[in-house]
Parts: sequence; structure tokens; C-alpha cells
Amino acid sequence: MTIKPARRQVQELGEKLPAFLDIYAPGELEAILFLDPSGKIGYAPGPDAPAGCITIMNRAGVDRLMVLHAYTPLDLARDPGREAFAELIFENSWSS
Repeated sequence: MTIKPARRQVQELGEKLPAFLDIYAPGELEAILFLDPSGKIGYAPGPDAPAGCITIMNRAGVDRLMVLHAYTPLDLARDPGREAFAELIFENSWSS
């Protein structure tokens, strides 16, 4: 099931991506991005989302999208790149 995010959620995910990538190194594949019950974006060490939250994607999935779509960490440090990548994450979300 793909999450249909609100515009603010795409922006929020874009804003949180640099911190997520800094906190959880590429080897921490189970770290996750999640959507909480109030619709806010968060991240955690994983592999499971906190109670009541929906997993969007784990670090392995984010890395895979970065490679497949030729994004670099520098791209995600820039506003246009972050937002476009956040949309890509939602389009490929692993939520259930």
C-alpha cells in the first residue's frame, strides 16, 4: 500500500532526511522512517515502528532509492533535491 501524503508531510520528510541519514549510517539498515497517528514524520532505530505508527521505509530502502535514482547526500542537503526524494520515498513506501 502506498501512502498518499499531504504536501506538508512531503516537506516534513524532506526536512528530516538529512538528520535521518546522519544519525543512522548506511550499515544501520533497520533504522526506519515512520508516520505517527497524528500524521507527523519520525524516525527510529527500527526494525519496528513505535506503537500506532506506520513504517514508511527503512534505511536499506532509502539507500536503494538513492542508488537507483542517482541521489547523493549532497542532493539531499538542498531543498529541491530533498523534496523530490521525499516524494519518491512516499511513492515507494512499504506501509501496510
